[in-house]
Amino acid sequence: MPRSSISHLILNSPYKEPALHWQYKRETRAFFTAEGRRPAGYVRATANAETFDDPGVFIPLPLVNQVRPRVKAWREQGYPGVSGISKRLLEHWNDPEQREGRRFFFCQLEAVETLIWLTEAPAAERQGVEVAGDGGPFPRLCCKMATGSGKTIVMAMLITWHILNKTAYPQDRRFSRNVLVIAPGLTVKNRLQVLIPDHEGNYYDQFNIVPPGLREKLRQG
Repeated sequence: MPRSSISHLILNSPYKEPALHWQYKRETRAFFTAEGRRPAGYVRATANAETFDDPGVFIPLPLVNQVRPRVKAWREQGYPGVSGISKRLLEHWNDPEQREGRRFFFCQLEAVETLIWLTEAPAAERQGVEVAGDGGPFPRLCCKMATGSGKTIVMAMLITWHILNKTAYPQDRRFSRNVLVIAPGLTVKNRLQVLIPDHEGNYYDQFNIVPPGLREKLRQG
């Protein structure tokens, strides 16, 4: 039902895919909830707008909107095509019994799943998906996540995915045991020390990122 103001911003659980989102209708100056997930995109201010309630112009991100439903279908099929290590990691990260009150957010799991899908899913699954490059020797992939959504944990999950796969399959060039982390300043650099496996308070132990029996393998990175 349309309303003139929003009484509560949060409509969804952080642990599940969004099922509702807020929309604003400028003609009636009313907010209403719409079913489904909000399409990926950004809002640009309307040119020469002079009204206080300018909703802007929504610019969709076609690649993201193309990939999301494919990753969802792939997830529901049980991640076909991934390596044994990747399958074990994905099962471990989604296992409620392993989380002990530290469940990962949906956005964290989806970010990791998307990068794994782009790397390991069968070619038929990724047909028609073209990630634009800069002409360099390496593909450049970006996960854009909001402040407070747990980006450092996702970094730890990605490091684990790469190193454990590389130690298990040393000839597989899709994976690397070498990781370069770039920080914008000393403050952030200090915060990212939790990504070093032997650091006190490291995220691998704190968030139970590594399955049992594989922790020592992480030190080979």
